[in-house]
Amino acid sequence: MTNRLFSLLFLVLTADGLMVFLTPVVVYLLTGSLAYSGLSYAIWWLPRLILIPLIGKYIDNTGVRPLSIISDCIKTAGCLLLIFSNFTDPLTIAIAFGATGSLISIGNSQTMIAYEKLIAMLSKQREHHVNLMARMDFLGMIIGPVVGMLLIDYGYKTLLLIPCVFYLINAWYFYRHAGQLDKVQEAAHFPATGLTLAPPKHPFIALQFILSTPVILAIIGLAVGNNMFDGLVESAGTALIDQNMQLPVKYFGLIDVAAGVCGVAGTYLYSAMLARLSRTLLLSTGLVIIIIPSLLLIFHTSSLIIFVLCYASTIIGKVITGNINRVMRIEIIPTPILASTSSLVVLFCQSILPVVGFTLFLLAGNNQAVLWLMMTAVVITFISGALLLLLLKRKAAIG
Repeated sequence: MTNRLFSLLFLVLTADGLMVFLTPVVVYLLTGSLAYSGLSYAIWWLPRLILIPLIGKYIDNTGVRPLSIISDCIKTAGCLLLIFSNFTDPLTIAIAFGATGSLISIGNSQTMIAYEKLIAMLSKQREHHVNLMARMDFLGMIIGPVVGMLLIDYGYKTLLLIPCVFYLINAWYFYRHAGQLDKVQEAAHFPATGLTLAPPKHPFIALQFILSTPVILAIIGLAVGNNMFDGLVESAGTALIDQNMQLPVKYFGLIDVAAGVCGVAGTYLYSAMLARLSRTLLLSTGLVIIIIPSLLLIFHTSSLIIFVLCYASTIIGKVITGNINRVMRIEIIPTPILASTSSLVVLFCQSILPVVGFTLFLLAGNNQAVLWLMMTAVVITFISGALLLLLLKRKAAIG
């Protein structure tokens, strides 16, 4: 793994962070409706759930490089569509931004799964590189929204040029300078030992592996709870700021920036704790940092300061649990089917997000219902995290 690869990862994730900020803010500004914001968020995630398994299978069979090029070109095309189109109907606005957002989110999944595959094939310091991958993700979450808040008054179409440039830079690198990655993947599938490790042809091998591995199922449950809570904040945050706090919706960017800062801090905390604590204690610490601030946030949605600080604090815990989850996936899942299996894991983890969006649309902006959904997410996180802890303790006792 090279510094250049992680620098390019930072560019792509910064562009993704800017788009994550722009989509809910622009949809709410243009429509003034929480319901349409929820619909846009659901559309953002729904196609991703259909295509993620295909992405993983394609990475395993064809390679990291070609899909990276295709993904960045498609994301660029989506941004250009928004730049050159003029929408007035609220439903059309929600669909257009949701559809473009889905292209961004699909590409984001491709990027993260591809880097997991690269770490599995190339890295001799997997926990360090997984943590570095998370750090790039959260740095992008900081820089993207900051740029968005500073420049949104100049018009969202001007802002959309920035992710276009970043995506094209990454596509150009993989087109011109990353040809060796195909050889690395081929070597991983057919090593010098003569043992053939090509991806199995059985179409359901990845699903069978997931269903037969309790640790993976617990990881999915933990991620579902965390994603549900994050999805509610992302899709309903603008309305809560406008209606509960009586503040301009552009302050929504503060949530992502604070979360990004705490995310970066969490990667350094994870590094410091990694050498001193067992994986079980690390996971326990992460769960506590997620659950307590989440509960405080639910009961203080009228204060921007408390809302931002509590949500940002939960991100530290999610960095810890997310890194543990990713390292365990890389350790447990056989490398030839890593991308296929990880893509299914991501599919199951994120399947809650369009449900969140459609639920908000059907509830027609009921803020009280949002709080109950947040509480449900916290309960799912607690139960799944406790189950994962029990499995890890049992594994440690046996091993």
